[in-house]
Amino acid sequence: MPSKPLPISPAVAQLLRDRRQSLGLTLRRVEELSAETGDPIPHSTLARIELGRFDPGVRRLGQLLDLYQLPIQAAGDVLDLEALSGAIPIERDPAKLRDRARDAWRHGRIPEALACFLAFRRRVPNDDSHRTMRQEAILEFAVATVSLGRVHLSRHMLDELLMGKPEPQLLVRILIQQSVVWRSLGSPVAALAFVESAAKHARADAPKQQGWIQHQRAQVLIEEREFTAAAKCLALAVQWHRRAKSPHDEALARLAMARIGFEEGKAKAALVAARRAERFAVKHGFKRIRLCALVDQARALSAVGSIDAGKKLLRSVLADSMVADDNALCFHAHFYLWQAERDSGNVGRASVELREAGYYLKYVDRNSPESSMVRKEIALVPHDDDLSPRLRAGRPRKRHGRRP
Repeated sequence: MPSKPLPISPAVAQLLRDRRQSLGLTLRRVEELSAETGDPIPHSTLARIELGRFDPGVRRLGQLLDLYQLPIQAAGDVLDLEALSGAIPIERDPAKLRDRARDAWRHGRIPEALACFLAFRRRVPNDDSHRTMRQEAILEFAVATVSLGRVHLSRHMLDELLMGKPEPQLLVRILIQQSVVWRSLGSPVAALAFVESAAKHARADAPKQQGWIQHQRAQVLIEEREFTAAAKCLALAVQWHRRAKSPHDEALARLAMARIGFEEGKAKAALVAARRAERFAVKHGFKRIRLCALVDQARALSAVGSIDAGKKLLRSVLADSMVADDNALCFHAHFYLWQAERDSGNVGRASVELREAGYYLKYVDRNSPESSMVRKEIALVPHDDDLSPRLRAGRPRKRHGRRP
């Protein structure tokens, strides 16, 4: 037994503090409520938990999550993201941390980006003068988490922002991100409702906002299989993003054009769009978007019969993704390698790639068609454990930061 309490995860401590404050509860009120729902937790202990200086243990943590109406999955997702993050940055200035996080994210340095996002949230002062920056910190983290498959955690944070009366300059982006989340959760109706709400609040002279709206409209239209209308919206999105001088947003819109080709069953059109997106991403140094475009190219190549060329591209994506610890991209690369090997008749190789994809399931959106397919297939294949086959074979893997 340790002689003194162990520290709690800083990210979970931040989650608990944010939720308590959003509910308008004081530490003493939480102490009173904890006494009514179980064992009382002294307000002094609560303060140390929120500062990350005291581990509440499983029982107390569960009690607080229940009291705050937080799903236990939220805490688990936060711990997973903290485990993926890199070393804690020395920088203390919140604005510099925000800018560094954005730059790292756009250039595919995922551990560094997560570490800076987490530090940004912790180091924004808790006073009225920094209210907008605190909300911005939560929003930035919510955008990152949904990209890494933590959709429910992202939705929770966005709900908190909306209930807390967000600052006008952040409202449109919050609504747009809610649209992204609800589309990922499988509800295009809710996604479209958030897009249209964002359109009502957007400024006509704000090209970046108009670009986001057109992009998300296109994504919903693709879900509804209205491909011509979706293509028009994406073309408008590119125009708005150029006017806003926002190449990262333009790169994402270009990448979405490949999705139309896949959904229409036009692999050659998808290949052309993916190659254009890759060239644009390379020009601007957007590593993660480049890798996503390469995955799409590999899919398209396999679809037109160039399976070996597709597999070669996917293996190059895997090499880069492992270096960057981009587990979501690793999943998709293994998923499409599994399909390619299966279509080639390589049963043994396909089985390995399926199990590799199964290992990375926890890093992606559970509601996506790809993850659902892998879970279904994995359930039919007996296996020793949930570790990646390459990890069991002793493949070295770089680690960043603390592990829970």
